[in-house]
Amino acid sequence: MSDVAEVVVEGAYEICNEPLQERYGLPQLESGEPCQLSICALGKCGGRELGFASDIELMFIYEGSGQTTGPEIITNNEYYLKLVEKFTKLIKARSEGIFQIDLRLRPYGQAGSLAVSAEAFQNYFSHGGAAWPYERQALVKLRPIAADENFGNTIVRLRDDIIYKGKPFDVAAMLAMREKQLQQLVKGGTINAKLGDGGLVDCEYLIQGLQITYGHRNPMLRTTNTLEGIHALKELGLISPDDFQNLQNAYIFLRRLIDALRMVRGNAKDLTVPPQDLEEFEFLARRLGYGSHTEKLQEEISSTMERVRDFSRLLDPIKALTIRTNG
Repeated sequence: MSDVAEVVVEGAYEICNEPLQERYGLPQLESGEPCQLSICALGKCGGRELGFASDIELMFIYEGSGQTTGPEIITNNEYYLKLVEKFTKLIKARSEGIFQIDLRLRPYGQAGSLAVSAEAFQNYFSHGGAAWPYERQALVKLRPIAADENFGNTIVRLRDDIIYKGKPFDVAAMLAMREKQLQQLVKGGTINAKLGDGGLVDCEYLIQGLQITYGHRNPMLRTTNTLEGIHALKELGLISPDDFQNLQNAYIFLRRLIDALRMVRGNAKDLTVPPQDLEEFEFLARRLGYGSHTEKLQEEISSTMERVRDFSRLLDPIKALTIRTNG
């Protein structure tokens, strides 16, 4: 599905860019060199992990300031804003919430520009910039997928310089964010496969925290794919073989559970696991291969999320490292 998304994004970019070039010419830097663009994926698309009803999270980054060559001359920023506006109107899913374009991870979110220069990207996400820790953490998943490949590689190197600096992962900021998610997005007394305590995001945040902390000296950790990240952590001896197997199994199970929930409901809006006594839970059990054995699925959900909660102990060395660094 990630391959499909990449083809759609590249095709939409080419369709939108051609008429803009005919009207405004080529964007150029102030030096007179061509101004390049990279369309970068984040989230599940960045990790090549798209599932049913996943969003396509993107960031449009252009090389720098300047203007177009005409016939009508506009600034590079104006050009790329027009490009993104056309792009977002062109891609329409047949069903709401499936392959929906999401640009909210760009600098300043919905209040920021739809297209951002490389300088603005660096200033915002660098330590000391305006980005929140969770925004900087999201860059672990950044992967160029369309427009200029060479400039995309430049953005990756820039990202590496920003997040793989040898500074420990901010565990306290992540835990505060998780607490807010649990309070605001998870209804009390329910099990949310993604955002609940022991859900998928706890797997992902743990792995990203280890990648950020140790990726400066271990380039193989700088992968955008979660399963590849788990394998790299094992190969480098940062997690034990038992933790590797349990973490991998938990991640795969929770991904399958979330995909099944989305298929049963036809959208990505509600990832709350239905009560075991409802017919919807029976549909879920059958789709996941449990047949009529709903109790086995319920036990697997409970035991998996309990194991994920136990993995939080892997962040303890990072907490200690953070204290020593701050001290």
